Amino acid sequence: MVAIIKCRENEDEYLEFLEKLHQSRRHDWEWSFTRGRDLWSKGRHLLLIASMDADGRFEVTRVGKSVRRRGAKDQDQQLRVTHVRRLRRTLQLSELLDGLTGAQRRRLVEEGHQSKGTGEAIRARLLSLRPELTEAVQLIEGAIDSWDFGESRAAQEVALQRDATLAVTRMAGMQDPQLAEWDPPAEELYDDTVPPLFLDMVGAARHPDELFDLTEQRPQDPLAPSDRLSNQRALEDHLILQDTRAMHGWLSEETNHVAWRRFREHGRTLLVANANRTPAERALGCDIIFYNVMRHSLVLVQYKKLDAERGGFYYPTSDRSLAKELRRMKSLDRYAERHASLSDEQRLDPSPSWIKLCHPRSVLPHTTEMIHGMYFSRRQFESLCDDARLKDGRGGAIRFGYKNVPAYLDNTLFTRLVETGQIGTTGTSTDFVRQQVIRSFRGQRNLVLATLSGEEAPQAARNAQRRAAR
Repeated sequence: MVAIIKCRENEDEYLEFLEKLHQSRRHDWEWSFTRGRDLWSKGRHLLLIASMDADGRFEVTRVGKSVRRRGAKDQDQQLRVTHVRRLRRTLQLSELLDGLTGAQRRRLVEEGHQSKGTGEAIRARLLSLRPELTEAVQLIEGAIDSWDFGESRAAQEVALQRDATLAVTRMAGMQDPQLAEWDPPAEELYDDTVPPLFLDMVGAARHPDELFDLTEQRPQDPLAPSDRLSNQRALEDHLILQDTRAMHGWLSEETNHVAWRRFREHGRTLLVANANRTPAERALGCDIIFYNVMRHSLVLVQYKKLDAERGGFYYPTSDRSLAKELRRMKSLDRYAERHASLSDEQRLDPSPSWIKLCHPRSVLPHTTEMIHGMYFSRRQFESLCDDARLKDGRGGAIRFGYKNVPAYLDNTLFTRLVETGQIGTTGTSTDFVRQQVIRSFRGQRNLVLATLSGEEAPQAARNAQRRAAR
């Protein structure tokens, strides 16, 4: 939804004051105002903030996110505005609205929320005239109130699956503004049931066969010169679709509780699946399995929770499933090492197994903010378990926390290393990926499975050429 607000003189001065006050500190800030309730009967909006220029004409100077609050007086509505972004180039309001059709202008509201059609037309024209606002508008549209779920273990599993889903899109180097606009469950989640899937809350689930809306060319249509290269892309889509069906089959062997989504950017396709089958009270956390199809590279991340009640520490000796999970990861690393070749791409770390330690949270943002955490390779984690610096728990117990861990990777650095191919296996087969999918379910873990296709690394391409020449 789109809305327009015309600032009164004192409001414009107050906005200038707020910007100067918070700009140097880089703090987020909000603005509240009241207007007639009849023009603000609906909830959240992309808000166009217009101020009066020296000639008395209104110009769009800022955009933000407006949310209704409780009524101020009988006929007034209080609104709160967040995520305010100033336009680098102001835009005359009359110029923006001149592009509307006659029907849209008849439905135009000078101040307040617009009808769906008129609002979409205003938004499209705004981004056409000021394309540099695209990223800010996507952020604003994805920013909604946080989800407070308390101590529910089922909700914590949803939070981990959400975080893992955000992580794989970042490993693929993709923007994910659509993941910010999700609707958490309104009802209470019970720990003795299987938690809902995060991707199901982002949008309506689709059958995997419907993931690709391939445009079919009619036989009578001539093949235009610009379309003669499309056969390769169609073949690529076909292969990805086959992979999707195969992976859905792997998941269906263990559970029918699966949600799929497809993301496309710069000629690449990312398929993401959320899957689980275990009630929250028996769940052991979440696994990420990220497979780069063109690079034949696999990364597996296993989530572990810091104990907030103990000052934010993770105690390996208190985790009864840890020893079994470390054996699983060690066998995975050894398998990858045995099947590596000198002709494969070089990595900073070619082992697939990683661990993320993160805080359990009771409040979850609806933006694309990830849960803060520490990433360790399996080898580094096991080495730290013998590190004297971590033996500062009760009775000299080993514990992991921000206060005593000497080094780790954060969200940004880890996902960037995966994206650039600096970590992960080489020469991984889809059969190997399938094995890990099944092992995750047998370990009673929720799963986020992602496959990235459509981008072949130069070194991998050269290796393929060498093999073809033999």
